[in-house]
Amino acid sequence: MSTREIEAYDGELAMLRGLVRTLRVVVRPDAADMGEVRRLLHQHAADEAAARAEAPASSDGPTGRVAQLLDAIRTARGRWTTATVYRFYRDHVRSVDHVPNTQLRAIARADLRDLAAWGHLIRHEEPGRQYFVLKTRKGSTR
Repeated sequence: MSTREIEAYDGELAMLRGLVRTLRVVVRPDAADMGEVRRLLHQHAADEAAARAEAPASSDGPTGRVAQLLDAIRTARGRWTTATVYRFYRDHVRSVDHVPNTQLRAIARADLRDLAAWGHLIRHEEPGRQYFVLKTRKGSTR
């Protein structure tokens, strides 16, 4: 899952959790909960449309934390591992301050894989280790 798919707007996850709690109850068309389900679905649709309208034009490239990582990789070059990205996030990205260490490692690993999938990085493997390097325009790595 890409990072852009997590929340389209602040509070979306909390709203969806409320919807799921309501739907966990057996909902029949004549049940009183059906009105709440409809309200939450309409609220979500309106909030999502508003958030997408306010967002800058989307691109196929990285945004937010992943864009910061790509900028750092372009600046520093060299080999980037999950541990390198983890340290970069802890030192430079305030939006991950609340993330537990084990989850941040998983995020760092996934962000490297996403950047490689988008064609920004090239993945290399050595026995017991993998790292990524910046893909240059000529296809070479530096």
